[in-house]
Amino acid sequence: MCQGLSLDEYIREVRRSIEEFGWALQYVESEIDSDGIHPAFCYTVGLTDFGSPEIVVTGRGPHESSRILNALGTSVASGMLEIEAGMGCSAAGFELFTIDVPDCSDILHAASDVYGKGRFGAVQTVWRDLEGSLPWEGIPSTVVQPIFGPLPF
Repeated sequence: MCQGLSLDEYIREVRRSIEEFGWALQYVESEIDSDGIHPAFCYTVGLTDFGSPEIVVTGRGPHESSRILNALGTSVASGMLEIEAGMGCSAAGFELFTIDVPDCSDILHAASDVYGKGRFGAVQTVWRDLEGSLPWEGIPSTVVQPIFGPLPF
């Protein structure tokens, strides 16, 4: 567990962050195991309390991920943004597109521990590359930015 905490202690810390700030961020570091490579990603825990799906971003480091997710979280919490799959938006200098994350309880473990498996939804914010393309446009590249949901074709 993070910082030597037990699972219960860690989830209490996540809940404290939600109470204090409205949401928490969970960064999952990349790893390699017998099943393959699992890239890093970051997601919110707490936006469900605002009637919103949780938000995931892949392919960015902790600093950029937190800037994107905190900007979106602030907009959701203030009522300025109702985020859902299939929409474009911008945050922290990134042009983003959202897709559904259908099996989010199997991926977003901290949110599952807070809300219960299957009791919340999530969208992934997909960012444009330097050429202005989304991962499925032009030369597909889901290696740098893995996609957790169905492509919007």
